[in-house]
Amino acid sequence: MFFRVTLLLAALSLSACSAFQGRRSLNQTETPPLTTPAEDKTTAADKARAQELRDAVAAETAKQKQRNPEATATATTAQAITKPPQDEHDHSDHHQVPAEHKPREAGPVTAEKSLGWLKNGNTRFVKGSVRKDGASAKDRARLVSGQKPHAVILSCSDSRVPPEVLFDQKLGEIFVVRTAGEALDDNVIGSIEYAVDHLGSNLIVVMGHTSCGAVRAALASLDGADLGSPALNGLVADLKPHLQQYASKKPSEGVVEESTANVNGVAHDLLALSQILRDAVASGEVKIARALYHLETGKVEWQDK
Repeated sequence: MFFRVTLLLAALSLSACSAFQGRRSLNQTETPPLTTPAEDKTTAADKARAQELRDAVAAETAKQKQRNPEATATATTAQAITKPPQDEHDHSDHHQVPAEHKPREAGPVTAEKSLGWLKNGNTRFVKGSVRKDGASAKDRARLVSGQKPHAVILSCSDSRVPPEVLFDQKLGEIFVVRTAGEALDDNVIGSIEYAVDHLGSNLIVVMGHTSCGAVRAALASLDGADLGSPALNGLVADLKPHLQQYASKKPSEGVVEESTANVNGVAHDLLALSQILRDAVASGEVKIARALYHLETGKVEWQDK
């Protein structure tokens, strides 16, 4: 009797244990633990760091609003505006003046005086009686603190046409921007704007030269020639509109006519593409001069008499 009771109790105990294990297994299947204790600690730390970062950003934003509420509102508005993509050669909207544009820096001399210095310098260069000053240790030390170039020269990057040499100008006297064929892009226009607006240059000179390889290449491209690379084709693409009238014609000697037309086109485009330069010229303080350098004689021919 005692033996049967013992067996019955053992069976009941085993059944209860099995049922408990089944319920435990079912509970684990339905609601598995999301993290281990270690993961709980990591998540809590991450949440604390994230909240700390959010608090810091919110505090800094509040400080910015207190210091300059208008700038913050402008920045927020600008972020909400999405501009349509522009063509890679379209510079039309790149150089508009901001709403609160500061007055340009005062120039060292007038445009007329600057032009006179350049003309006199070219005369000295042609005669071979160039200046001996302007490049000493004292001059270099003087220019460390800043520059005030009296003119900005846009010229071809041709190795035979260095503006500093042919105008007999020394350190700190002219601001030079050089590209093949005086081709314009945002970097070129921005550099000229910087010289005029921030350094006070009152004279802009657009200067081409005889026997210009870039002009010859643009003329060939007008007749369907491929220059061999997208970069070269893109370069002459900026020159071609100035030379359309010469398509399928025999080039003039030294491409003088074509180079002159290109200079005129570049000078026109420079103003068309930059409101800063248009405003500066409209003020009467800044002038644009057009010139052609003759390789054989060394003389600079001025179109604006």
